[in-house]
Amino acid sequence: MVFRALALALTLAFCPAARAEADLPPHPFEGLALSTAAVPAFIPGLVRGEVLEYELYWGIIKVGKAFLKAESVVLISSRPAWHLVLEARSNSFIEKFYKVEDRHESWLDAADLRSHGYYKKISEGGHFFNEWAVFDWAASKFYGKKMNRKRVVSDFEGPLEKPVNDMLSAVYRVRSMRLEPGATMNLDVNTKRNWALTIKAGKREKIETDYGKKKCVILEPLVGDEGLFVAKAGRRMLIWVTDDELKVPMVLKAEIALGSITGRLKKRTVQ
Repeated sequence: MVFRALALALTLAFCPAARAEADLPPHPFEGLALSTAAVPAFIPGLVRGEVLEYELYWGIIKVGKAFLKAESVVLISSRPAWHLVLEARSNSFIEKFYKVEDRHESWLDAADLRSHGYYKKISEGGHFFNEWAVFDWAASKFYGKKMNRKRVVSDFEGPLEKPVNDMLSAVYRVRSMRLEPGATMNLDVNTKRNWALTIKAGKREKIETDYGKKKCVILEPLVGDEGLFVAKAGRRMLIWVTDDELKVPMVLKAEIALGSITGRLKKRTVQ
């Protein structure tokens, strides 16, 4: 599902709505102090922040909105890190059948673009889970907590042998790369375990949304685990990113059980 999938990459079936009534203990990164240091602009012009607003469609039916934000720069162990946020919400029409209220957060090191950790809370119809993870680079390990739909909390941990990204920070990591048609990019990611993510760059194509008409490169993440854009392995995700230095995700299209969900960029705001 794209709402849950909206992170490689933004996030339907119909079932009774269910609301989450419990949350995990606060993430260790909540309430971090803002950084006053100048940070490298890994995306040109990205100094204080960026908001990308998407309209989500199931076929021709508008089903919701999503926001992808580089919200602020905070300090983690004296290192500046971007606080990234992805929010997706169903509209009033689709909520009658399938209420969606998702939030992903990530902390991306401003210098080397590795992740310091992530938080996500997914509430989609009868599907719910909540988890967070911290990547403790000093101790070379990751640890976290997760809550399933029965509200059972459990811990997880494991080793960190090399720099990794979570699924949301991977979106921004890709935007820092050179994208050429025919190229293959490999990222080391962690979603409660370490694994390799492969992204293939396809042909160039002109795409038009409310944001404008732009020449884009088509990307296809080959997801072997859970993702931001693809609910299950085997479902295709295509992302059209602008063929320029900004590499703005213009259109995102994800396969679901019944057709596909498409996210179309409406507006980009630089703070």
